[in-house]
Amino acid sequence: MQRLAQLLTATAIAAVATATVPAAVADVEIEVYHAWPSHKRFHEPIAAEFMEANPGITVTFRTPGPTYDDAHQAVLRGALTGELPDVFHSGYHLLRQLSTTLAARSQIIALDDLMAAEGQEWIEANYAPNVLNLGTVDGVFYGMPFNASTPIVYYNMDLVTAAGGSADALPEDWDSLIALGAKIAASADDVDGMAYDVHAWPDDWLWQALMYQEGGSLMNADETEVAFGNDIGLRGLELARRIVTEGGMPMLDFKESRQQFCAGKLGIIFSSTAGVRRFTECSGDNFALKTHTFPVVDKENGGVPTGGNAAVILSNDAEKKAAAWKYLKFIAGPRGQEIAVLGSGYMPTNKRAVEAEFLGDHYDNNPNWVTSLNQADRAQKWVGYPGNNGVKIWRTQREIIDAVMRGQIEPQEGLDRMVAETQALLPRN
Repeated sequence: MQRLAQLLTATAIAAVATATVPAAVADVEIEVYHAWPSHKRFHEPIAAEFMEANPGITVTFRTPGPTYDDAHQAVLRGALTGELPDVFHSGYHLLRQLSTTLAARSQIIALDDLMAAEGQEWIEANYAPNVLNLGTVDGVFYGMPFNASTPIVYYNMDLVTAAGGSADALPEDWDSLIALGAKIAASADDVDGMAYDVHAWPDDWLWQALMYQEGGSLMNADETEVAFGNDIGLRGLELARRIVTEGGMPMLDFKESRQQFCAGKLGIIFSSTAGVRRFTECSGDNFALKTHTFPVVDKENGGVPTGGNAAVILSNDAEKKAAAWKYLKFIAGPRGQEIAVLGSGYMPTNKRAVEAEFLGDHYDNNPNWVTSLNQADRAQKWVGYPGNNGVKIWRTQREIIDAVMRGQIEPQEGLDRMVAETQALLPRN
């Protein structure tokens, strides 16, 4: 639990004020919207247990958005028509754009006063400052962190050992990883080496990971210019291309590569720790599964982005707001986090979730779930671009990355295009 303790401790959250929330909630319905249809497997049992404990509150769900970016755009459209959910799970990278846009329309609730009403002792007992910072934008606490993850590496150990690899000597650097992928791809006609699906990923999480692991960033300090138009950005694109040409990566889409891995036909896949449960289930008795930390070039300054989402309140109705706050406290409380973790593989965002009453010795008994915790000291904030074009920026970048990985354009040309087209979509000062 030492690694988990490192994740759930750190530096200070924004100052908070006092709150005014109705003391009791009765006979009220709140509507919740989240991304990823597969996440229903933990959202729905959490809501069911919450409603059992709070019989005056009914929780209903909108049909989940296909991805964080799709759900985000749906909420922005709903803001224009007045058809917002009461609670929305925003991807961390889009929370800034969401809160800035909706705050200007008085359509999002700052949570600072609600947190203050719970008392500092409660805050410190449940949440580490660095975790709460995931839901903070420009010093205002808008989102209660619900899911948290970092990118990790999944191995089909049957294919790894057949290619001469060992569970005791898994690669720690990119060159060794790519070399192992090549050996796996050469070991049989019907298997592929590895998959780093940045070209097909629904958001820029894996692209940010390539920047972060070298100590890079997306924007300069005052957020006026793109910061990856340098050697770090170039090496990121060159690495993505090498994974294809040298590492035996098939250019499949986001879902197909996961199906290939689950079918036992892909040796190595990079994905979220949120997939631990799914990959454990699909590997089953078919092949041995092992997870490992994400390779980082810059050991001193490099890191990995923290994926996941924060729950925000979008209702100004006093009763719905009070009910929504009770719901946020439950889903990000120890029991809610226990259900979410066991239903996915996400890291808990609540300190108490690791107590014996909740997750207990789960991590001790399930080593593949521990990998993300082992790199918790490298976890950094998954940031978004300033302005309102975050989703468009990534989709533009993704097309260029795809062309580089397919060999249609050279990495330097791809980088030049990414910088120019990203810069053109940023706010003009």
